[in-house]
Amino acid sequence: MAEKRYQIFVSSTYTDLKEERSKLLTAILKLNFIPAGMEIFPAMDEEQMQFIERVIDGSDYYVLLLGARYGSMDSKGISYTEREYDYAVKQGKKVIALIHANPDKIERDKTDKDERLYKKFMKFRKKVMTGRIVEQWENHEQLVSRFQSSLIQTIQRFPAIGWMRGDTLASTEMLHKIATLELENQRLKEQIKNIGGMQVVTDLRMEACSVTAPTFFSEKEIECIALNIILDGKYNGNEKIDIDYYEKKAIPWFCYMAKICCFDLRITNTNPCILRNIEAEEYFFDSDGNEIPQTIENNQILGPPTSLINAINKKINILSKASLFQTSLNPHRSTMYTHGRYFKVDHDFDITYKRIIFAENIPEPIQKEIIIHYKIKDIHIEVSGLIALIRVLEFRNKFNDAGVYEYITSALKKLQEDITKCNTK
Repeated sequence: MAEKRYQIFVSSTYTDLKEERSKLLTAILKLNFIPAGMEIFPAMDEEQMQFIERVIDGSDYYVLLLGARYGSMDSKGISYTEREYDYAVKQGKKVIALIHANPDKIERDKTDKDERLYKKFMKFRKKVMTGRIVEQWENHEQLVSRFQSSLIQTIQRFPAIGWMRGDTLASTEMLHKIATLELENQRLKEQIKNIGGMQVVTDLRMEACSVTAPTFFSEKEIECIALNIILDGKYNGNEKIDIDYYEKKAIPWFCYMAKICCFDLRITNTNPCILRNIEAEEYFFDSDGNEIPQTIENNQILGPPTSLINAINKKINILSKASLFQTSLNPHRSTMYTHGRYFKVDHDFDITYKRIIFAENIPEPIQKEIIIHYKIKDIHIEVSGLIALIRVLEFRNKFNDAGVYEYITSALKKLQEDITKCNTK
């Protein structure tokens, strides 16, 4: 297969970042890609901005390099660097943001001396860092290595159209593909026309993770492990405590929460349009496809007893028929997290979680499904040890669902380590 070349647009202020720009352009050329930036532009004016927009349109990826200057501004008081960034985001370009970690430590002659410009710069910097993963750098070596790493990861995750030699395309197979795409493009245009200008949404990404494995998200299936706590012995501590409170309230609640599965969702809008006024419904199905009623009574879980004097069984509301009412999902700040999907069964179980998402400006609802493998592991705990643990959590103000799940995570890790040790003997 012929090698693709990508055009990389580099945006920044110039005089203060001349060396850094040179380093990036060299790195782009070494990757056999095509750099584009102000080095090819004539003097800046309104007509020039139109030219820049055309270059950004023709680029595959957009790189923003920020030091400590806001840069020259247009008639509205907006820097051309910020205008370029806003335009690239609006066009849906994948952005690689390289921001100096300590702009206050940059040499004075490379910073804005005007307090007004400095405030504008910091506001722009904050905008770039909000809702976006950025790479921070302090020297040339960090800048180049982090740029190369980010660019390669971005290309792998979001491959763009790129450029190829014309003679590599002149094959019967490629010409057939082009003709097919042209027909598909025409069909989609007609579809948009027929639905009265509504946006055609190809997909949304819905991913889930278990709260005991919060770094692993999957679109297909996840494993949620809960603990069945088997109590051993009796309290034999020297310190006098209200054993009745722990035995009748705190310990039962802890054991109850340990068997409740909780998973988190994130929904990502991969489309170029904003989805407006999102609503959603969600359901659970067993392995035979039968709908499971809400597994937590009255859509609520019991809150922890707060103290002996005020041991009130508070209720924590959860949503079974989910609502994201009056919520818009922007493609440029595209990830929405929804927490607290709880359920509880008494044995190992495979559950299909189905979510139907509605939006004001799409013609058909979008359906997503994830399989959840719910497993229960038995664990023996001494009553004295569990009371000591609960007292520590209470002291740290972490006697809540988060504290229980942290304990489950550590317990599962120890169980796995014990299994590994046994296997190696």
